[in-house]
Amino acid sequence: MKEVVLKMMIRCLISIGLMIFLISGGFFVMRQLFRQSILSSANELNHTGGISEVREVLLGDMLQYIAIEGENMDNPVCLFLHGGPGLSLPYGISSRHQLETISSHCTVVYWDQRGAGKTYSTNPSDVSFTYEQVEADAKELITYLRREFEVDQIYLIGYSWGSVLGMRLVHEIPEQLYAYFGLSQVVHPLQSEQVLYDWLLDEFESTGHHQLVSSLKQLGQPPYEQASSQETFQQILNQSNAYVKWREGLPNVNVLNWIRQVLACPDLTLKEAYDTLIGASHQTLQQSQYWSQLQAVNLFEEIKEVKIPIYFATGVDDYICSVSLLQSWVEQLQAPKKEVLILDNSAHYFSNEDESIIYQWMKDLIAKKFPQAEEAPDETTVGDVFSNLLQ
Repeated sequence: MKEVVLKMMIRCLISIGLMIFLISGGFFVMRQLFRQSILSSANELNHTGGISEVREVLLGDMLQYIAIEGENMDNPVCLFLHGGPGLSLPYGISSRHQLETISSHCTVVYWDQRGAGKTYSTNPSDVSFTYEQVEADAKELITYLRREFEVDQIYLIGYSWGSVLGMRLVHEIPEQLYAYFGLSQVVHPLQSEQVLYDWLLDEFESTGHHQLVSSLKQLGQPPYEQASSQETFQQILNQSNAYVKWREGLPNVNVLNWIRQVLACPDLTLKEAYDTLIGASHQTLQQSQYWSQLQAVNLFEEIKEVKIPIYFATGVDDYICSVSLLQSWVEQLQAPKKEVLILDNSAHYFSNEDESIIYQWMKDLIAKKFPQAEEAPDETTVGDVFSNLLQ
């Protein structure tokens, strides 16, 4: 009897081992195929008058990484500032030839900031940085891009926490910028958190999540001075629909596509991919001053007038960065031109259909200033192919 059981256990272990081998082998094969396809398409772009490459740049005495991609080198330069802090998704270097944004109308630059993505992997011990260092890095990068592409000004796009950096740069160096696009714009985190707390109570009460309601009431209203309280609030928040708008029981955001974007990136090792998805943001939140400094942002007091056109896109159900606060601030903000695009299918993270709307809106605005930035023929990226397979 013991021999029979032993044989069954051995067979079971062999079967499990074989399954793990096949799954891991399949993953590495698929990863290599996608990486080769991305590089092949990028090289073709480089040979047809465009550009697609990753560069090392020295910013603030630190080696940092940018990806540059565009179909026409004569187009204006557009620098994306990713969110986080410490999470270079979706607009870090892993976007190269995987995320269709505005590269038909701009030479797009994606940047893995200090404490994020490949830059973090290269400098893992540097996580005690400040906001001031990131801003100084950004100014150096803008100077580098203006010199490298021989332009006086560039476009700036800030996403989520990157939009704090974006608006402050607009205020400080307007002469170096054509215009600014704020995506899921941060305005006043402490006020937004209070609005979010009230919304969470209503949301959980209406859906019958009474335990979560009790946990929120026990925690009390923000702001939270203790890190443990903030962590508890974040855990409760993650169980809501604040980040992602759902449709028919499914999230209206292709999160798998974001993960694929990083794992298939030919510019990241597996360790760097892990850091991009998990490691960098965890360390940044735990050890840097950056997070607490961002919590103190108040654009109502900081920025009341700007000298360049500014445009904002926000999900109608974004409760992370309150839509009502954004509208109130923009209404009182003095600017030569300002516009707010509200997206019906999005929360804080943009839905797939709303992303297309945002990029077309940005292209149209850029084309008004640069008519030579004509719409190029549709090009299917590796990301498109993989996304279609998942849907």
